[in-house]
Amino acid sequence: MLRVSFIILLVLLITHLGNSRSFKENSNLISDGIDQISHSSILEIDVKATTVTCEAIYGFLPCTSSVWGDIFMIVVYEFLLFSAEKYVSSGADLFFQMFGTGIFGASLFHILGTIPQVALVLVTGVTASTDTIEAQAKMGMSLLAGSTIMLLTLIWGSVIAFGSYDLSQPSDSSDVENKRPFSLSGYGVSTDVETYHTSRIMIVSMIPFLILQMAKVLNSSSGRRIVVLVSLIVTLAFLFLYFTYQVFQPWIQSRRLEYLMSKHVQKNLLLSLLTGSGRPDVTTIRDLFHKIDKNNDNHISPNELRALILGIQIQEVGLKEDDYEAMVMEEFDIPGDSHITETEFIKGLSKWINKAQHPANNQGHDKPKFSNSNSKTQLQKSTEEQQRLLQKKSTGTNKSWLNYIKAAFLLILGTAITVLLAQPLMQTLEEFSTAVNIPSFLVSYVVIPLALNYRQTLKAITSAGQKTEKAISLTFSEIYNGIFMNNMMGLAIFLALVYIRDLSWDVSAEILVVLLICTAMGLFTCFCTKFPFWTSILAYLLYPLSLLLIYVLTTFFGWS
Repeated sequence: MLRVSFIILLVLLITHLGNSRSFKENSNLISDGIDQISHSSILEIDVKATTVTCEAIYGFLPCTSSVWGDIFMIVVYEFLLFSAEKYVSSGADLFFQMFGTGIFGASLFHILGTIPQVALVLVTGVTASTDTIEAQAKMGMSLLAGSTIMLLTLIWGSVIAFGSYDLSQPSDSSDVENKRPFSLSGYGVSTDVETYHTSRIMIVSMIPFLILQMAKVLNSSSGRRIVVLVSLIVTLAFLFLYFTYQVFQPWIQSRRLEYLMSKHVQKNLLLSLLTGSGRPDVTTIRDLFHKIDKNNDNHISPNELRALILGIQIQEVGLKEDDYEAMVMEEFDIPGDSHITETEFIKGLSKWINKAQHPANNQGHDKPKFSNSNSKTQLQKSTEEQQRLLQKKSTGTNKSWLNYIKAAFLLILGTAITVLLAQPLMQTLEEFSTAVNIPSFLVSYVVIPLALNYRQTLKAITSAGQKTEKAISLTFSEIYNGIFMNNMMGLAIFLALVYIRDLSWDVSAEILVVLLICTAMGLFTCFCTKFPFWTSILAYLLYPLSLLLIYVLTTFFGWS
């Protein structure tokens, strides 16, 4: 991805230097950028009879004056913005995994994840001229609102759509015979108690949005300025309280870290035991056997085997917490001599890997010997224990300077790309909206969040595909935390720009739309733990409804 991004930037640079034309007013000459020895080849024309075209941003980025050119540039900028968001998120996640929960996990790593959104608003607000600052501010507020609404409608609904299962049975049930046929109310997802607690925290972020509605009642500019200041102070206070709460009650941090570890640690450990074709790698498994065999007696004892079990998440097999070592020994130790030889280890682990990779083939029959009717409770207990141990192990062993450098490099690179693209992206979107006669804030409401949320959408769908209550709960919690931080950080930066630059900003329609939809969804999710499939359809419909509401408010009620 790094190579592709650099190639695109290089192509853009070469395109401008080699092929672009520059037009300047008050000049009688047009130059193609290539010095000519013979001056007779230079054509003299009347510039007044020619349309003045675009001017390159930063002096090297290409520009265009056609609609199709704007569309092409938007696609390129969107891809680069997606890459920037990926680098920033990867760097922040890597730092979080290395440091673990604590003061930094409660504050800094939350803030780092919002860099793309904040940078876009901040750069455009600082660099915009007096003539364009108000239009740029509206577009900045639109992208923040669009990102929040997309998370709580399209992405939230996709988690239910891709993670739904028969609600009459446990999420990990293997009883395929008694499963009911699909129905809009019979299938869906369930969550744990902590998830709707996180949803309640998300609702708190609506208070500054509610305060801003007072500005619509006041007629004086000074009164509106006071409302903006009060909302800014309340927003900063909520951010401080949110970070402080996590220091003393780190359950939010722990769930975020568990969400990250469930996606990275298990995948890396499992892939390390597979060949390129997806089959168990006998050589690697044999090497693992000798690493586990600490006393080099060519046998693995139950205590030595425990190290392997705690290092690999077993999500497809239920294990009882107090005696699962004995159960695994029974599965691996065929002769029953309380020792596992190299051959037994290779066969047993290969069999387990095959079952873990193809859980659908194990339903109803051919279950592992250590599966039983209480598999759901056992699975949750063992998985949680393994997650905690894995987190401690990961945060202790991955603290190498190479990882620190890598995380810092990804953060700096992603931030630099975002800052570089902020002004040209906003300008291109504004030019495109003018050319096709669409309000610029609607374009930024839809287009920019696509790039910023694309990666999180894939992660959410992948996690939901596990179809377990734990995976669904962690995914929803990540969405709710992301909405809180997006609302608070984005609104704080935006209101600070409005207040410092003394903008005559009227409360936009997007503020009211975010307030209505987030409050409605928040109240719904904070009192429910089960969500039938039909709720995903409702969530999908809320997104076009938000666009319609913005259109009605701006067109018929005169909102900005």
